[in-house]
Amino acid sequence: MRLRSVAALTAALLLTLAGCSSGSPASQPSPTPTTKPVLSDPIDLDYLSSIIVDDGVGRALVTDWNAQKVRAIDAKGTELWSMPTRVDDERGGAEAYSVGDTVVIHDYSGKTAAYSWADGTERWAYTLPGGSESCHMPEGFGPQTTGTDPILGDGELILLSYYGAIEEPGCQPTSANGNLTVVALDPKTGKEAWPALSVGPKSRTFGGARVNISPDRSTGYLSWEDDGDSALTRIDLGSGKHSTISLEQARSVDDTEFDYYDVMPTTEADSALYVYGTDDPDDPMSSAVTRAAVLDLPAGPSPASSPVMAIADTTAEATMTDTFDPVCTVDLQFTPKGEATCVQPQLYASAIKYQGTYGGLKAWEADAPEAAFDSIGFPGAPQTAPVDGPEGPLLIVPGLESGVDALDARTGVTVWSAGDPRTVGEVESEDDGQFGMPWGGQGVIPELGLVVVTDAGWTRFYDSATGKTVSERKESEFAALSSGRRFVLVSDEDSTTMWAVVDR
Repeated sequence: MRLRSVAALTAALLLTLAGCSSGSPASQPSPTPTTKPVLSDPIDLDYLSSIIVDDGVGRALVTDWNAQKVRAIDAKGTELWSMPTRVDDERGGAEAYSVGDTVVIHDYSGKTAAYSWADGTERWAYTLPGGSESCHMPEGFGPQTTGTDPILGDGELILLSYYGAIEEPGCQPTSANGNLTVVALDPKTGKEAWPALSVGPKSRTFGGARVNISPDRSTGYLSWEDDGDSALTRIDLGSGKHSTISLEQARSVDDTEFDYYDVMPTTEADSALYVYGTDDPDDPMSSAVTRAAVLDLPAGPSPASSPVMAIADTTAEATMTDTFDPVCTVDLQFTPKGEATCVQPQLYASAIKYQGTYGGLKAWEADAPEAAFDSIGFPGAPQTAPVDGPEGPLLIVPGLESGVDALDARTGVTVWSAGDPRTVGEVESEDDGQFGMPWGGQGVIPELGLVVVTDAGWTRFYDSATGKTVSERKESEFAALSSGRRFVLVSDEDSTTMWAVVDR
């Protein structure tokens, strides 16, 4: 089906620059814009791809999965440059961030480098120390940003955090101090923004646990084991100053007998969520029932003078209380305006519910379909992104009685519903923990006020304020969507359909 025109929608979004009053004869009126942003017609790419990041202007970096390359393209789909990339079966392809006229790429090879958006010229490169014999191998580091968007602003850093778990017998420490764990890079120069942090040679991190960042993006929380004792380090992300406390006594409420746990910060600086009971990365359904406790944190000890993290000799103990209130214990997601949101499905004895917050300790609940687990329930699930609505942030999720529900991120109340009612499929095998029809992904085009969802054989563009369908296109059942600020890609087997915001 052809895309219907969105000109009427976008015309209302244009900003006309007002001129000065007649009382200022020396001032000239500002020119009236001669272009307006609109959604392009669909563009066919002859390779299977997904977007990594765009620059918010008119260029995007995409992964060509079959060729194992990253390609920089423009809004017409024209290739600007390309290069080979490392494709990891578990973590996917490269990750990247846009910084002015450069794109910073981390491909899990141990190298992070910045390239010119225009022609792919390398601007800087940073290589993690160590090799295959290291206890913390360079390939075990993954990137994240201290900002809320992959298009980085002034002062925002790229963190390279080690999130492996298994250390081979006889492995070598990264340095005499221990094992490198967190590196902060200035994305404009590739230099370390503050001294890199390590754990001692007898300490270890937990697999899959990167630095959890507070909703205000000021503090990082790292859970790990300090020579056999449960530890929590809080890191000032502006300076790298850090302090570590013991959680050994507080963990007495944890009856799982597993070493693994995680601590998720909230909008309450003195309290966090201790998350446990989700210990088996090979069993996705182990995350379907989450247990949590409220962790009351003491004031941190004085910042450590050493870059090696260790439990302070004298510090007040944290306390913890098991909670059966609704909580949201997954990473925060941010709207284009930077508003924090959190949503996850939770399996109860006879129901599935969404649990969500605005970043606080206690979550609201809303009824959810089985298909919720396909979209946001498991690691590696298709993309989902919150939206800035007229009255506040909205969460776009599979609907209980419709294809899509937009939930108020503050209350869980349904603001609008759209799409076809969902037909729930059968679980294909005993080992298949997912339910229902596939959710192919969801994105946001903030400049046009659009939500885009690929689900159950359709890609649909919705007005983010009302849920009205603006355009739609038939897809295969297993089409997958990825998006940036100005680009949407829907991939299907060996080809991809792209839409871009263009100025006309």
